[in-house]
Amino acid sequence: MGDTTSEYRVRNKIMKQFTIDLAKEFSRFPFGRYRKDGEKSSEAFRDDILIPNLESYDLVIVNLGGTNYYGSTFLEETFGGLVRKGFTKDELEKKLEVMHENLPSIQEEAWMYIKIESKEINPSELLEL
Repeated sequence: MGDTTSEYRVRNKIMKQFTIDLAKEFSRFPFGRYRKDGEKSSEAFRDDILIPNLESYDLVIVNLGGTNYYGSTFLEETFGGLVRKGFTKDELEKKLEVMHENLPSIQEEAWMYIKIESKEINPSELLEL
């Protein structure tokens, strides 16, 4: 991966951040929930790239730009799966930024899965919208 680290200061503490450009550094066509679905699966991205960086940096920015299609299973397993792997929503709100320059709905969907796994949103309520 390229040099995507930087430092910034918050209240005189040096904070380290890492940016992951998913389309450039992982795949323009991520697919599948589990490793058995392929090497560019959500499970591979989450466990091999995202979690190690969340554990190493104060802030991880996941840039989802570069492609306009993410299957719901990919997003759910990646972001909802963080909660199942032990991260709390509060911790992720401090350490994780999800962005897509053209489709904010993808960002919203990623956070929706975190909120569902955190029991902040009941998935059956979404059907009523």
